Amino acid sequence: MLLCIETATKNCSIALWNGQQMVATRAERGDRFIHGERLHVLIKELLEAHSVSFSALTGICVGKGPGSYTGLRIGVSTAKGLCFALGIPLYSVPTLGCFDFSNCTTPFVITVLDARRDEVYAQVWRLVEGGLTPDGAVEAVIITDDSWKSLQNEPVTIMGEGVEKLGQFMTQIPESWQLQANSDPDAKYMGQHLSVLPVAEDVAYFEPYYLKDFVAEKSKKKFF
Repeated sequence: MLLCIETATKNCSIALWNGQQMVATRAERGDRFIHGERLHVLIKELLEAHSVSFSALTGICVGKGPGSYTGLRIGVSTAKGLCFALGIPLYSVPTLGCFDFSNCTTPFVITVLDARRDEVYAQVWRLVEGGLTPDGAVEAVIITDDSWKSLQNEPVTIMGEGVEKLGQFMTQIPESWQLQANSDPDAKYMGQHLSVLPVAEDVAYFEPYYLKDFVAEKSKKKFF
């Protein structure tokens, strides 16, 4: 039984997977990051609701990013702590692959997450026999009219919170593109990566895939 955790966005989600069958899932989404307050509670409630003990877990799988620094740190530290305490392996899958691809029929799919300012974290996927496969590397893309220029005449599905930035920074979106802004990465979609378990991570040294360096912003709060 695998416990899956995905916290790279404002969607804080977990799921129990038994092989390729999802046993249960739970998620909470808010305008602010609730992960630090709610993640451990969600895990406890989900296991108790389905009479699954921590000792029954055979591994933890976490969405490794990219995404929110805060969300990723909380999700990965939780996963590592459980793996260390229980003596079970840690696995990771790309956050940009934790979307619902089941109804995608276009030859290409692009998953996008907000990377602040005019950028998105993006992964292009190509539809092949048996499902979707990555087509190139994960990138931080500055949104302009030339973004993904080679695909602007292709039928493409674009999904994720970063879709909103296309409308902000592109003067014209290709007619062949289908936009799905109301899509979040979620632990309940991790099963599509778990038909063969990935190589286990080193629990002590594993870090999230941030892609970009952290930049601290000056607080706007007035304390005096």
